[in-house]
Amino acid sequence: MDKKLTDKEIGPGVELTDPNRIKLLKKLQNVFGQIPQKAQASFLLCDLNYLKELCRAESASPALLDAALRGVHTASNVDNIVTQWCQKSRVSSCVSSAQTPSPGSHRQIQPSPLRSVTATGTKRHASEELEDTDIPHKRRRLATDLSERRSRQMSDLCKNRDEYKCVVTKFEGPTDACHIVPFSLNQRSSRASFFELLRILWPQRFEKWQSIVNSGTEFIGNMLTLSPTLHQCHSVGLFGLQPVEASSDSKSMKLKFFWLAQCDTSSNFMTDITAIPPFPDNVQLKGIQVCNVQNGHLIKSGEIIELMTEDPANKPLPDWDLLELQWVMQRLTALRGAADIFDSVHSESDKYLEMEVFTEKSSAVEEQDTIEGSFHKIHTWMENQLVQPQLV
Repeated sequence: MDKKLTDKEIGPGVELTDPNRIKLLKKLQNVFGQIPQKAQASFLLCDLNYLKELCRAESASPALLDAALRGVHTASNVDNIVTQWCQKSRVSSCVSSAQTPSPGSHRQIQPSPLRSVTATGTKRHASEELEDTDIPHKRRRLATDLSERRSRQMSDLCKNRDEYKCVVTKFEGPTDACHIVPFSLNQRSSRASFFELLRILWPQRFEKWQSIVNSGTEFIGNMLTLSPTLHQCHSVGLFGLQPVEASSDSKSMKLKFFWLAQCDTSSNFMTDITAIPPFPDNVQLKGIQVCNVQNGHLIKSGEIIELMTEDPANKPLPDWDLLELQWVMQRLTALRGAADIFDSVHSESDKYLEMEVFTEKSSAVEEQDTIEGSFHKIHTWMENQLVQPQLV
């Protein structure tokens, strides 16, 4: 049977306008008062059962309510969730220059996503950036634990399924096989910690999500192909992909691409639970545009992205449920206002360099051959391109 969302279920702000959610939030307003804005983000996207339990706890379980109050006012759960989710970021930033937010822009949704996402990651000197992005240097830091190495086989299989093109822009140059659930969660301990946090806020769905990646992140259903630029933008929550339709034969799937309005607030900004921020489905982020390289049209929020496979048994499409998890986490990252966590994210994710680390490498000679082969492929591709550059 085909899966297909209704129009009322599509868009980044669906949960924020749900009458049942708003009713529960009004009840909790009297209990919690003002809370940190980043904690409010979790109330806007969590399962309704979590909100219902909090409402019941007001009279039935004071201890549970007291624990919830402490958690909400420290916003520790949502901080930890977003930090672990964003560890899929690589150490380099998707844009080399950044804009600093104005001191007065505390609560409003800002159209420019680059004001602080890359600011913390671009304070180093140019020489340091070159050192960090040097491929041989990265490869010298290969992890010894297999759980910290990517699978070349799965990466190649993902790109083959997607015809070596970015699924969004159809860009055919160098591409990345990107994880949906971040590779940092390939470690059992990190994965257990992450899903324990999800258990609190998404009690209706966390078991399903957890079971799919129970053995790790290295499988083709957890990957899709993006251009390096879009990979970086996705890694810091600038856009999300919502699964909206899938065929019963598992050979096709449709996603909707949405740029996500970035919430720019100070880390201690307080707000009413019921002060719902705008989260439009037609946002255009300042300074960022991508186009379909096959016909040149500008890709805007709401664009339909169609994924296809001729071999669903051996080259399955991305898992629907993991894409739904991604859709929730990307919006949580944007609504939370994640500018203050990127220093730690970039520092931690340095050991999870997605493009360079593969399990099949067994010798320095093989490693160097792969490096040279990669550069040769890029050089060949560049020689075959038209002089006019393509926007991706």
